[in-house]
Amino acid sequence: MTKVILILAISLLAVTLAYSARGHRSAAIPAGIEKLHKDDINATIGRDADGLTALWDDDAVLLQPGTPPIIGKTAFHDFMKHALAKSPSFKEVKYVPDIHNIQVAGDVAYEWGYFDAAQKNSDQQAPQSLRAKLLRVMKRQADGSWRFTRVMWLPD
Repeated sequence: MTKVILILAISLLAVTLAYSARGHRSAAIPAGIEKLHKDDINATIGRDADGLTALWDDDAVLLQPGTPPIIGKTAFHDFMKHALAKSPSFKEVKYVPDIHNIQVAGDVAYEWGYFDAAQKNSDQQAPQSLRAKLLRVMKRQADGSWRFTRVMWLPD
């Protein structure tokens, strides 16, 4: 009887680990992460550098193609202000994250997925589309909210 219980316990552990390793979404996504996602979409569509910066942890790092790592909230804000100033006539017409997996481990969460974006620089121009892969790490703040602390993306 003890062997049967031990085999069942090991089998249950193996199935649980295999299920988790395959990247299934955590059962309950904290409301703060859902809010972070919504705020990210709104600030991106609104081309709001201050709004985007507010979603970042003080020591956050952004890794993206064509630029050195952007380290820290202040550097991120400066980067966003500069990028938006270079293209004031651009309008974000689409930003749709497609998150495939969110895992929460205490005060840290990580997710991967894709995003589809489109922007145009005038009403006459057809939108330019982009699909990209993303990997993001989020950190719970002292007030219970969540902020991005590591973000990496690259075109798909």
